[in-house]
Amino acid sequence: MDDLQFRRSIYADPKNLDDALQAALSQDPKKQQFAQEIDRLDDEILQALNVPVPDDLADKLLLKQSFASHRQQKRKTRWHLAIAASIAFAFGLTLNFMLFSNAYSNLSDHALAHVYYEEGYFDNNSQARVSLASLNDKMSDFNASFDSTLGELIAADYCRFNGLKVLHLVFQGNTNPVTVFVVPESDMKFTESFADEKYQGRAMEFSSKAVNGNIVVIGDENESIDQWQRNINDKVQWSI
Repeated sequence: MDDLQFRRSIYADPKNLDDALQAALSQDPKKQQFAQEIDRLDDEILQALNVPVPDDLADKLLLKQSFASHRQQKRKTRWHLAIAASIAFAFGLTLNFMLFSNAYSNLSDHALAHVYYEEGYFDNNSQARVSLASLNDKMSDFNASFDSTLGELIAADYCRFNGLKVLHLVFQGNTNPVTVFVVPESDMKFTESFADEKYQGRAMEFSSKAVNGNIVVIGDENESIDQWQRNINDKVQWSI
């Protein structure tokens, strides 16, 4: 099992360690430390979601409503209060979950978050490079294929943007890795051009036989993102 697949498996479920994961852990102390950190984070999230509800909350809500309601409407009002209490409780859970989640409504924020999270991982990674055949096998999910490579492809795997299955490609750039995301159509806000103090990126729309979406390219200041986009347009064939 290569490092990237190991990380994906641990992200998906840090407590479900099959034989392959157990073997990888036994051979690499760094993997053991990574798995322990993700498992500890998972426990902290579960603890944060365990929001206690005051014992007298329902009584207080019912008492307050009784002063403002007519006796003939009590039964209907109590039902509404039960719904309101459930919503308030669910809101508390959601608020705590959001504090520990990396959910973004903007496509560029999602992409940048993934790049920063794996920053440095591919710089000195000695894993085998990805072949054109392996790349096109994954591109078939989008009814598309590369007629030739854009350069040295370091990694090709799937990741998740708010539960959406996204193809995550990492190429060797001029000095640092360049990341390309193939993102199916979603309700995330589309930003054509974006940048921060370290990275720059561009997104462009695509349309194939069964899938529409965006391709997002992110690199550092040494990369010509426009040139990467032109190369992708020249080398990717979409099924129409």
